[in-house]
Amino acid sequence: MKRVANIAFVLVYLVVLAGSIVRMTGSGMGCPDWPKCFGLLIPPTAEDQIKWSVGVEYSEGTMVIERDTLWVSKEDHLSFGEEFESTNWEPYAKHSYAKFNAVHTWIEYFNRLIGALSGIPIIILFILAIRSRRRIPIILSSATVASVLFVSWLGKLVVEGNLIPFSITIHMVSALAILVLLVGLIQHLEGTKTLIRKATRNWIFISLLIAFMQLVFGTQIREAVDLALESNVSRANLIDSLPGWWVLHRSAVWAIIAIHLMWAIPMLKNENFRNYAQITIAILLGQTLTGLLFTQMGFPAFAQPIHIILGFALILIDFRTLIASKV
Repeated sequence: MKRVANIAFVLVYLVVLAGSIVRMTGSGMGCPDWPKCFGLLIPPTAEDQIKWSVGVEYSEGTMVIERDTLWVSKEDHLSFGEEFESTNWEPYAKHSYAKFNAVHTWIEYFNRLIGALSGIPIIILFILAIRSRRRIPIILSSATVASVLFVSWLGKLVVEGNLIPFSITIHMVSALAILVLLVGLIQHLEGTKTLIRKATRNWIFISLLIAFMQLVFGTQIREAVDLALESNVSRANLIDSLPGWWVLHRSAVWAIIAIHLMWAIPMLKNENFRNYAQITIAILLGQTLTGLLFTQMGFPAFAQPIHIILGFALILIDFRTLIASKV
């Protein structure tokens, strides 16, 4: 069961990475419908594949872009005539987005594909937990399955709502919840806890809390960056266009570093937690460097997925350290 949980964790983490790349490249609407992509199981690779053509057999639900509108086939039919006629078609009602970019489409498609693959070990994990008849694994695996279903439903809403800003943040936090549940299950299956000082454990809890708050603030800032870029604000002027509270996110970095070091440095002497402490310090360094890139280079796109992945990693290592310890 532990091996399956580890596989599930890696795949879900890859989904988070893929999702951050989707945001970095602006590919969120690469597939304008859900769960298919332009009404197809395998998405198109060229624009002429989603343009109306005469003599083509269109299946019900197939999509084409014509007259700057996304159209959905109402029924199976064979196209005829010299020009597109809306007789067998209806405008897509969920949103008005009607653009095609092959790169964006396939980035979003691979994001969904990895998400679907991650569901396989999670389902297996649930079955194994039921067969084991162990209460904690059943509870955690059931919660993981429920969270995956919620994230899938929310992903549908995100697409149908044409990337409603706050829904993206909820989507990301929900993905984090899945990872937290898997970490909790892995730790439970290992079944070992190490005795540490109460004060040290309190610092770990505080670190976890502020790291989570920082992640939520960060996703809101990322949405503000997206809106600014859509308004043709140059990357050099992005900082000036951000809401004033973004300074809180930037300034909180030093408090986060200090509080994490309050427990990480002493933990370097603890054989059971040395690796956790080293990873934590490395993550803090990486987060600081990517944060400096944002302020000095105008939020370079390549640094964004790195920053998000490290933010997730910091929360997860905090949580793992907390639940692997006792007082």
